Amino acid sequence: MRYAIALCCLLPTMAPAQEEAGNPRIDAILDAAAEECRIDVTEGDPEAPTPELLVEPGAITWVDLDGEGEKNDAVVDFNYVLCSLNYSLWHGTGGSILHLVVNGARSESWTGGLWRLTEFNGLPLMLIGRHGGNCGGYGAQPCVQAISVFEGGFSTVVLPEPGQ
Repeated sequence: MRYAIALCCLLPTMAPAQEEAGNPRIDAILDAAAEECRIDVTEGDPEAPTPELLVEPGAITWVDLDGEGEKNDAVVDFNYVLCSLNYSLWHGTGGSILHLVVNGARSESWTGGLWRLTEFNGLPLMLIGRHGGNCGGYGAQPCVQAISVFEGGFSTVVLPEPGQ
């Protein structure tokens, strides 16, 4: 499948797709996004134009999430993935979707704004800026979620339910 990349110059232009080289999980994420974009725009209107999935530079960042020492994991940041006929599809007050992809085989997603990969006790630690409501507050309240990767999945602290 082809993905268009929005190139930023003085006047924005669209360029032919540049494919990521053989990462099955990233391919599945972008294929699902392209389908969601198409359905969102054309559902209920068979005359609607077919939208394109725009994957801008910065959408995929190669990192070491699992601490193996190789940058073969990725952050797929939907701040840079857009539906050409509905730019707000994956973007809202809580940020956009961030997919953490480990070894091209498994992934998990969160909604957030800024992210940073740091370390804790010598292991990678992902920090994601979240909507303040995720911290029991309001939208603009600072709220950061820490996520670590282990062999079987992803670890993060879950807020207890009220009264626990």
